[in-house]
Amino acid sequence: MTTLQQRWTPAQIEIQYANEDIANVLLRIISNSRESFDCCIDQDEVTLIIENEKLWDAIKALKNRGSRVRFVTKVKEGTISSCKQMTKLGDVFHNEMAKGTFQIIDGNDYLCYFLVDQGNAMSIQKYEHRLFHTNNKAFVNIQQCLFDNLCNNAVTVKEKIKEIERGIRTDFADTINDPAEIRNIVNNQIMSAKEELLLLFSTTNSFYRAMYSGMLNLLQHVPSDVNIKVLIQASDRTIDDSIQQGIKESRKKVQIQYLSKPMQKKIVTIVVDQSTSVAIEIKDDTKKTLEEASGAAIYSNSELTVSSCISIFETLWIQSELEKQNKIKHAYFQMFKGFDLKDETYVRRWASEQKEKIHKMPE
Repeated sequence: MTTLQQRWTPAQIEIQYANEDIANVLLRIISNSRESFDCCIDQDEVTLIIENEKLWDAIKALKNRGSRVRFVTKVKEGTISSCKQMTKLGDVFHNEMAKGTFQIIDGNDYLCYFLVDQGNAMSIQKYEHRLFHTNNKAFVNIQQCLFDNLCNNAVTVKEKIKEIERGIRTDFADTINDPAEIRNIVNNQIMSAKEELLLLFSTTNSFYRAMYSGMLNLLQHVPSDVNIKVLIQASDRTIDDSIQQGIKESRKKVQIQYLSKPMQKKIVTIVVDQSTSVAIEIKDDTKKTLEEASGAAIYSNSELTVSSCISIFETLWIQSELEKQNKIKHAYFQMFKGFDLKDETYVRRWASEQKEKIHKMPE
């Protein structure tokens, strides 16, 4: 018959009470991390991790060092923006069973946060923040298994956000005819980008109008980690260089592609975060200002409309990539045009060469 031991060896445990100590312990451990950072966040504390600049910068540094970063939480309407921010640093999952806030660093350190009721009704600060920290390997392994199960039985946060947004928002597809209103919508859409911004200019003049009107200057105010792609119809190489310079002055990190063939429809399209789109008809491409050149605009958050705009953009982007590759291939062949290149075959007779070396060796 097996009996439990009467004496137990205490595990290595730290309890921190003061808020300053809690922050310092976590930052110290994160700064030494090299492999992984797993974080379960209570739904009521999601925004706090974004607002804590030191912690957020420490997690950014983790990602830059190549560490795997994972978050799991219960997404709700009020935390959608914060969850989108977290996707920039790692994988984010939604699980209805996610409770409490804890972190596991490199599979070695476990940190958990909780409030303790001091039981003093007269105290203004009735609750006290406490941190439980241990690097006991057996305990950490158990918690790591719990975290992995939460992730394995979760959905990605992007899927959950789409589900919430479909439920809480009313789809719209508004036709806007007022040029001033169109400009305001476009400016607000560009400034609201958090993840991705797609800009399509079906004519060279439409791009120059956007540049001279100051629209492209807004790109410098878009967060640096937003992925920006610009697609422009421009067949002349000198025009390409001019456009490239104009965009780089507004924003250095922008992907730019060019279409040499004119598009059937003259239009300017903006897609933000794959959730909203603005498609502006070009009524008269010879006009100098946006107001004079623009016709009606379709402003929409309809999944069907936005998906169509994205599909068109991606198809044209691939087309421009193929055109660029063909230009490079043509330039390569033109470079060697006129050279009389001969097909020559070189054969080394290894056996005979080895025999010659052997005969030449001194006895």
